[in-house]
Amino acid sequence: MVFFLKRDALLGVIVTNRDLALMNVVKTIFPESTNLLCRFHIDKNVKAKCKTLVGQKNAWDYVMEAWGSLMDCLSEQQFDECLKKFEIACSPWPMFVDYVNQTWVIPHKKRFVKA
Repeated sequence: MVFFLKRDALLGVIVTNRDLALMNVVKTIFPESTNLLCRFHIDKNVKAKCKTLVGQKNAWDYVMEAWGSLMDCLSEQQFDECLKKFEIACSPWPMFVDYVNQTWVIPHKKRFVKA
């Protein structure tokens, strides 16, 4: 999914999901643009992975609350602090923590956007 503002304007920002092929096309076609990632789609993917990697259904809300706290941080410093808290809170599910870090936080944390 891509949102464009004007047909004839140079695009400064393009918001997509984390479709890697799409992200590569955006980088190629619009090299001067910033490609941000839609938080709605990030949350949707994280929730689906939570359900597969966190076996206890009663723990899903706890894990997703920890994820939400991480995503609601207002500064980079606060993000780093919340990430540590998230990793501690989710330590019983190391595969989930690895997924979040490897898929989202490490490669894309500066691209997260919420409208």
